[in-house]
Amino acid sequence: MRNAAKIAIIGSGASGIYVLRHILTNANRLGPVVEQFLVFERDAVMGTGMPYSRRTTDRYNLCNISSAEIPKLDRSLVDWLESLDDAALAKHHIERDEIDDGETYSRLALGEYFQSQYRSITDQLKEAGIHVIDHASCEVVDVVDSSGEGGVSIKTANGESFTVDRLIIATGHAFHEDDEAESGYFASPWPMQKLLPRDNGVHDFTIGTLGASLSAYDVVASLSHRHGRFESDGGKLKFVANDNAKDFHIMMHSSNGWLPHLQYEQDEPFREIYRHTTREQMLGLRDRNQRLSLDDFFNSVCRSALSKAFSKDKRPDIVEMLNDLAFTLSDFAEQMTSEHEYDDPFDGMRAEMPEAEHSIRRGKPIHWKEVLDDLMFTLNFHFEWLYAEDVLQYRTTVVPFLMNVIAAMPLPSARTLLALYDAGHLDLVPGRVIIKNKTEGETVVEVDNEGAATEVSYKMFVDCTGQGSVELGQFPFPSLLQSGAVSEASAPLRDRNSIQTIDEPSRDKLTVTPTETRLRLGGIAIDGYYRIVGSDGEANPRIFDIAFPHATGVRPYSYGLQACNTTAAIVVDTLCNILAADSLPHAAPEAVTQAYGDLPKSA
Repeated sequence: MRNAAKIAIIGSGASGIYVLRHILTNANRLGPVVEQFLVFERDAVMGTGMPYSRRTTDRYNLCNISSAEIPKLDRSLVDWLESLDDAALAKHHIERDEIDDGETYSRLALGEYFQSQYRSITDQLKEAGIHVIDHASCEVVDVVDSSGEGGVSIKTANGESFTVDRLIIATGHAFHEDDEAESGYFASPWPMQKLLPRDNGVHDFTIGTLGASLSAYDVVASLSHRHGRFESDGGKLKFVANDNAKDFHIMMHSSNGWLPHLQYEQDEPFREIYRHTTREQMLGLRDRNQRLSLDDFFNSVCRSALSKAFSKDKRPDIVEMLNDLAFTLSDFAEQMTSEHEYDDPFDGMRAEMPEAEHSIRRGKPIHWKEVLDDLMFTLNFHFEWLYAEDVLQYRTTVVPFLMNVIAAMPLPSARTLLALYDAGHLDLVPGRVIIKNKTEGETVVEVDNEGAATEVSYKMFVDCTGQGSVELGQFPFPSLLQSGAVSEASAPLRDRNSIQTIDEPSRDKLTVTPTETRLRLGGIAIDGYYRIVGSDGEANPRIFDIAFPHATGVRPYSYGLQACNTTAAIVVDTLCNILAADSLPHAAPEAVTQAYGDLPKSA
């Protein structure tokens, strides 16, 4: 019998925790063949993750999904909250009689929940004979892979080295961009504490944010609570600025002038890869090059699913449009966007509030949004089948639409925004932003709104656009990079003649060879099982990478915690096949999609 394996996980945040949860579910298969799991965490506390850590986030920052949408770990979030005493609930400003699956809670509350689940799951793994060894305050600085029997070597910042048989990279988001505090420029909001006034001071001036997304709202929430108070006035939330903060103001910049849509009720809170299609149908949509057209996906899968959803929503006008094959994906995005374009986005949010409140209070789903979310989840797990032209169409047409429609804002957050806007302390500026200059004491930006350019200077300007794909040279483990064990994700052009139709920034990312032209997507190449793919095009059987900034080139639609859960299930199932069944997974799409189809349902 071969020696039992050692497996390492780099990162103990949400992705790492869901990996451990699925390992526990499969303990009867993995127990006999796994000696121990080593979990490396650069923070001092295991099981929190960057978005939920006291080191990075703030007590006023809310999760953007309800408790019902969080895949269950050892116990649900609501069950865990109900187990807390009154003092613990009060710390998070939670009333016991208001605990509900449909509510959203602070990120810090979710961080404590994850900590408790990490401890509970690792304790149960130890009882099952699988030992988990924590390495807190232990940053991994390099990974060396040996293709023979040497295994994978993990190098830490304190000079230690560990050798394991398999490695799962689950480092999550990491914002390494350098701030330029002397000019008031911050490359990300994280850690949020760096933006807060010091020594009881105030930001009695206008602050700019690049983006009007949920991250921008985190900045708004944290700063506004330090510069005033929110009061209930006849059932309406009202903001009253402190006497020394009358000039406190936040200006959010959004290229399209949009704010996210509001939270809505769902029939099925958990996304599934094959809810509205089958693996057989998806396989059948591929052309002779085994590639998928975005238009074919929309026509063959999305039209019928969306038509059924709009019928439930009593929108026969949209159903009629979808029944017309001349009505394209771009037309659909434009049509639904036009219904939510307002001269004043805050007035638009106010107008949508009654429908959103009715949806949540009465349990009345908005079916088309939910179905669209499911469809994009499906596409996400087949994204590597797309041609480069389809990837560009997805990025330019679909992504802005999804960020506006699907990135749902919790109703309490929306009420806060409206209170600030009504009090004259918050505005939104449409137009594309270019940072022109960073000097001592200010950052100057140019705002281009349909050809009309203006310059604005800020004492504080915060980039809230989020973390995109890491460039290959930014991959955090240099030995894997230098050895060619990792490569950049890319997609081939369908037609070389289409090069001239591609915009200049994207054209700069084309690699031309005598046989094909490929678009570099950002992030690293992974296969369908999340194994890293080297420069030789071969998947590595020892190293998995589920960090979203690494995989986002071919897995661009994260969907947060639910994507963490689904991805973890894929990796653990693959590990079971490798270690317990002594069988390397087949890379063919037929085998990969079969693995996806066999995944357990979320609960």
